[in-house]
Amino acid sequence: MNLVLDIGNTNAKLAIFQSNQIVKSEMTNNLSENYLKKIINKYPIKNICCSNSGEPLHWVKDFCIKSNLYYLKVNSQCNLPINIDYESPDSLGSDRIALCVGAHAQYPGNNLIIDMGTCITFDIVVNDTYLGGQISPGFAIRLLSLHNHTYHLPKIKPEVLKKKMGKNTKESMMVGIHDSIIFEIEGVIEKYKLRYPNMSVILTGGDLKFVKKTLKNINFINPYLLMEGLNYIIAFNNEI
Repeated sequence: MNLVLDIGNTNAKLAIFQSNQIVKSEMTNNLSENYLKKIINKYPIKNICCSNSGEPLHWVKDFCIKSNLYYLKVNSQCNLPINIDYESPDSLGSDRIALCVGAHAQYPGNNLIIDMGTCITFDIVVNDTYLGGQISPGFAIRLLSLHNHTYHLPKIKPEVLKKKMGKNTKESMMVGIHDSIIFEIEGVIEKYKLRYPNMSVILTGGDLKFVKKTLKNINFINPYLLMEGLNYIIAFNNEI
């Protein structure tokens, strides 16, 4: 069995795989050595694969060594089933790499992967090669920016949109942020589809619930794409 970890800016997500099937998945804001010990005592874990867009947790590698587990930290130097064509590969987030590998494995062909998280990332894979993409602020960052840079606008959390027009300040903020993100994403899709007409668009990430009913031109919605990508990477490395 494989345990995959995505250590993000806010929480850590984990999934346990038997071959290509998810046996268990969960999220925690309290990842620790004891937390991992409970998992490996319950499941016959052999390998741990980790992506990290948040604070580095070097103890995870030490834990794997002590526990006699194979450990793989994803980065651009790993053995990967895709090529990386990026001017600064060392700065490319391991979460973005895993998403692209997951898309490449699940949806062969040219792909635009849109990850709705703390940031919104857009990544392009064409002919088995990662070409680059773009990054913009997500829902929470945009809402917090409105609060931080004005005197009267309140601090609010993202919600699923229920109205098309705000009837109070909170609703007006949410509608404004929602629509700006929708128009941005649809514009990005149009931009890349003009260049790569046969491209599939894949939506993933924790904030996809805010946009999935509104967005157009989405071919696949897969909330587990990153975890599946990590699992494919560790399987690919074990095959070499």
